[in-house]
Amino acid sequence: MADGNRQAATSNSRADVEVHQVADRRERKLFLRLPWRLYESDPLWVPPLLGAVNKQLDPRRHPFFKHAEARLYLAWRGARPVGRVVAIVNHLHNSYHGETTGFWGFFETEPDPGVARALLDRAADDLRGCGMTEMRGPFNPSTNAECGLLVEGFDRPPAILMPYNPPYYPEFVEQAGHRPIKELYAYVLFAEQVAGDQGTRQRLERIARAVQRRHPEITVRSLAMARYKAEVAALGEVFNAARRDNWGYVPTTDAELQLMAREMKPIALPDLILIAELRGKPVGCLISLPDINPLLQKLNGRLFPFGWARFLWGKRRIRRLRVFGVACLPEYRGLGVTALLFDRFIRNGLRWGCPEAELSWVADDNLQSVRTLQSAFQPRLYKRYRIYGREL
Repeated sequence: MADGNRQAATSNSRADVEVHQVADRRERKLFLRLPWRLYESDPLWVPPLLGAVNKQLDPRRHPFFKHAEARLYLAWRGARPVGRVVAIVNHLHNSYHGETTGFWGFFETEPDPGVARALLDRAADDLRGCGMTEMRGPFNPSTNAECGLLVEGFDRPPAILMPYNPPYYPEFVEQAGHRPIKELYAYVLFAEQVAGDQGTRQRLERIARAVQRRHPEITVRSLAMARYKAEVAALGEVFNAARRDNWGYVPTTDAELQLMAREMKPIALPDLILIAELRGKPVGCLISLPDINPLLQKLNGRLFPFGWARFLWGKRRIRRLRVFGVACLPEYRGLGVTALLFDRFIRNGLRWGCPEAELSWVADDNLQSVRTLQSAFQPRLYKRYRIYGREL
């Protein structure tokens, strides 16, 4: 990647900001801990687990770096860190799409547009030096993880693995010369909307019964924890095949999939991770997880020494869900697989006592998914996220 030596940053409002690459363990710790100072008075912010973020950015430990590279930068005003950004080259994305696109992410800044511009300009210089002709972001670090800036829905905290930021970030990014290129939608669905006496629920049940009559060979079952590793591999194959034409898609590698599986296992609820099969072959799936963010707020970034006990005790009380996605192999989409998955999910979720679920995220141009959600549930669009782009 481009040379990461200390560089003075110029901006319209602040000429005393310097941006340089994180150089040692002390600066890496400052990079990781910076959000705690920036969000200390924000009750909606959810502190991430420090160990998880550190691993996510470690080329020696995270499988993302088998096909990508990244540089960490801190913005300084004197001896005080005032912002951060990561410049990312995802070679798998570029080879899959035939692009020379770089990415930026893990972006944080004090409420100063000059700092934001200095950080993004430094990331642009880095990516340009790597031969990239465009930059997009934010991605933490790809579409298979957190991505986008929150632009609408600041009145509620984020769901698990969804981003959160102050309202001024979008304006700062646009002032730095980045244009909006994609909107990502998050919907919320309340239990009362799918109660047995509701028209949307009754309609879904009628569709599911009709599908079962026409295609009795299609079955839906819960995740089998006894075969967890193999089950996750099957889920990954379905999602990779179903999403390959979606905007921003990057294949999830086997190593990334197994890491996600290990991280997901402590909170996975088998009845809320569903697999649709056609004569024993997985053809569709629905993945949802309990929204553990209220627990993460209490842990304040650390599982040790007592965080695990608090986590294990508290997860029993979590009732809100996040639905990560519903997928069906393209050749079976006309059979009603999605209706069967949603019908079973609603039944299991209500039995579990779930008062609400976030359905996220859906790209604005994924019209089929948007129409499916609207016709099935009429959920409320309650948060929007935005991806930005800039030519280099």
